[in-house]
Amino acid sequence: MVFWRTYNNKVYPTQEVNMLGFQLNDPSYIPNEYLEKQNFVVLRTCFGVGDWGIISAFPRKLKEKYPNCKVWIPSPKLLKEMFGHLEQNWSSWSSPFQVVHTIFDNNPHIDGFIDSFEGDAFNDHYRITDGSDTPLMEELLRFWQFNNFDNIEPELYFTDKEIKLSKQIIKEHCDGKFGTLLISNRYKNEGKKLIQQKLDEYNLPMFYWTSKKDSGFKFKRALDLRHVDTRIQLCIKTLATFNVGNQTGVNDTIANYVPTYTVPRGKLGSNYIKSEIYL
Repeated sequence: MVFWRTYNNKVYPTQEVNMLGFQLNDPSYIPNEYLEKQNFVVLRTCFGVGDWGIISAFPRKLKEKYPNCKVWIPSPKLLKEMFGHLEQNWSSWSSPFQVVHTIFDNNPHIDGFIDSFEGDAFNDHYRITDGSDTPLMEELLRFWQFNNFDNIEPELYFTDKEIKLSKQIIKEHCDGKFGTLLISNRYKNEGKKLIQQKLDEYNLPMFYWTSKKDSGFKFKRALDLRHVDTRIQLCIKTLATFNVGNQTGVNDTIANYVPTYTVPRGKLGSNYIKSEIYL
């Protein structure tokens, strides 16, 4: 792996490393001079829904500690200029650099989306880790000199219009409680019995997104979410009785709202979400 410095809208490889970030027993921290300016850029070097979703509480945490600070999110234009050569790595998303809007639109804790920045933007390679399954948000906040890691679960802010549309879709396709099933294109049949057990246990109509038309699971079908806008899908999931599936960034992002059961792909590492229920 290569540790990247992001400076003046450019990406600079600094050194080869075995693990991103700094060790807890030998940490480095964000410079005090940067914190004193209180003009913060939240920057990731990965661009899926879950990549941004699992750090979606970052702007609020910054505003809580620094009420007068400015918090900026890189625009799709800036991300493409910096990381366009990596776009194909997120081929599951037709426009991966637009995901920042999926996660941060209507967020009251950000001051806007920016097309450029001056000096350093301390990206997600700057973290302090102990090598255990620890939420990335906690590792990032350690580097940013935080000592409070409460309330760092992923969060989204929907508009009244989005909530109204989501409730309307739900009402049109089920009468009462429902669940959601998500089986991504990375699924290799791991934990299939465990997922089916949850489907049987709740026995509810399911809104679903499955990479294969016949996923092999048996459930009551309410609506195929494949052609539903991603933010509306996320909103619907926050209104469900439960969510279940293999490990995906979409379910990671909404796990704090309702019981969300997930079959992990392996070691969770910094993708660990405290509110998620791992099968």
